[in-house]
Amino acid sequence: MTTTAERIANAAKEMVIEGGSGAASMRKIGDALGLSPMAVYRHFPNREALLSRVADDLFEDTWDEWSRKTIPDDTEAALHGAVDDLVDLALARPRQFAFMFLERREGARVFPADFSSGRSKVFGLLTGIIDTGIASGTLREADSWKVGLTFTATLYGLVELHQGGRIALSDNDFRTLCHDSLERLLHGILA
Repeated sequence: MTTTAERIANAAKEMVIEGGSGAASMRKIGDALGLSPMAVYRHFPNREALLSRVADDLFEDTWDEWSRKTIPDDTEAALHGAVDDLVDLALARPRQFAFMFLERREGARVFPADFSSGRSKVFGLLTGIIDTGIASGTLREADSWKVGLTFTATLYGLVELHQGGRIALSDNDFRTLCHDSLERLLHGILA
C-alpha cells in the first residue's frame, strides 16, 4: 500500500518530469491529491526536502533502468552507449534531465566528494566503463572520476545549448554531434 508521503513524492515527480522543478509547488501537489498544503508539509518540512526526495527517486529510477542494460565489452562502444542513454533522456524528458543534471538545488551531489564516495550510482555506471577501459589498456591511466566529469560536462553543455535553442539541429543530428564530441574527447584534437 502506498503511503501519503509516497503519493506526494510521486505527484511531485510527475510534475517535475512534465513541467520542471518550478511546476512542483506544495499547493499544486496538495490540490492534485486532494490534500491541503499543510497536509503536504506534515510529510515534507519544505519544498527543498520534497525536491530532494524527487531527485533521489529519479536517480534511482534512472540507475535501475541503465544498470539492467548489457554493457558492451568494447570500451568505446560502451561509452557511445552512455552517450545514447544521456541523449535519450535529454530529448525524451528535457525537464527531468535539467532537474537531475543541470539545475542548482539543495542536496545535489557535488564533485568530487559525493561522486568518489559512491553517492551517485548513475555516475558510477560511467566510471565503471572508464575503469574497465583503463584496466584493459584501451584508455590511458587516469582518475576515472575526472575523466567521467569531462565526459558528462561536455554532454551536459551540449544538451543545455540544444535545449536553449543555441544548437539548431534535429534530434538525430544533435545525437550525431554528441557522438562526434565523444570521439574528439577519445582521440584528441592535436595533430
